[in-house]
Amino acid sequence: MRIKILPVALSILVLSTLSAAAQESDEFKPSGKFFGLLFSNYHTSFSGGDNNSAFEVTRSYFGYDYSFSKEISSRIMYDGTTEVINGKTIYSGYLRNAYLQYSTKKFMVQGGLIGSEQISMMEKIFGYRFVTKPPIDYSGMIQAADLGIATKIYAGEILVFDLSITNGRGFKDITANGTYKMSAGFTLTPADNILVRGFYDMMGPSGSMQRTASITAAWMGPGFNAGAEYFRQDNASMTDGRDYSGISVFARLPLSEKVRLFARYDNIASVTMAGEADPWNQTRDGSYIFAGIDFSPVRNVRITPNFTGYLPTAGDNDNVSTIGLNIEAKF
Repeated sequence: MRIKILPVALSILVLSTLSAAAQESDEFKPSGKFFGLLFSNYHTSFSGGDNNSAFEVTRSYFGYDYSFSKEISSRIMYDGTTEVINGKTIYSGYLRNAYLQYSTKKFMVQGGLIGSEQISMMEKIFGYRFVTKPPIDYSGMIQAADLGIATKIYAGEILVFDLSITNGRGFKDITANGTYKMSAGFTLTPADNILVRGFYDMMGPSGSMQRTASITAAWMGPGFNAGAEYFRQDNASMTDGRDYSGISVFARLPLSEKVRLFARYDNIASVTMAGEADPWNQTRDGSYIFAGIDFSPVRNVRITPNFTGYLPTAGDNDNVSTIGLNIEAKF
């Protein structure tokens, strides 16, 4: 009887081991996927009695995500965008992301050409990047992507810390100069639908160290979304006394399952430096207004008739009003 039992027991053990191995193998298989994003618009701008209209493709992303294991993944992304060079608006292409990532439920680290966690969070909170950038981005205070290393620490269910060390000059300028930017932030969700975001970075020598700070509070409901942000930078471009700051207030209101109203008001102001008569950044100081209707006919496609306005602080600068139709499509 014992001789018969032993082979049966060994067979059960082998089959159980093979079954567990097969189940483990089925749980994860290395794989990847392509993704893309398109921002396009038609707009007409009015300023000083003149008007200008144009069709634009302001940005297009194309990239590939690959997961080597449950914890290790990688991303590479190409960014086609518009920029002004010698007074002309032209298309340019850049490598926007190229990084390796290790991630668990408690910890994440990225290394390479990485995105800014602060800008990523502000884009998620407002949700209309294809209409306008976050003010801390378009004001030039921080870069959307940079070379370096970043980490996230998930301290429970309501608090996430993020830290990074980068070159500090963005993804277009990779010249080595021995200067690094250290950034730190936190995202707190103390209750359902409530989010608080804090951010701070510093770069450069102690005498003229550039310092940037931001604090944001938002209500992130399934439909209604509203919040406010205060942001500032001292010693911009590592120039002593070159300070500026701003506020942003935003809201989004659903009208139906596929239609929402949105609005945002930004105000940016710079200081007058010693020996100068005007604020150092007066060509960009002033109020910025964004409002529109967001229509999503199908998933991942958004069509937005909108109005943007710029009211400069300097009295000799003209107001600028723009009526546009913006489109976002992604896959």
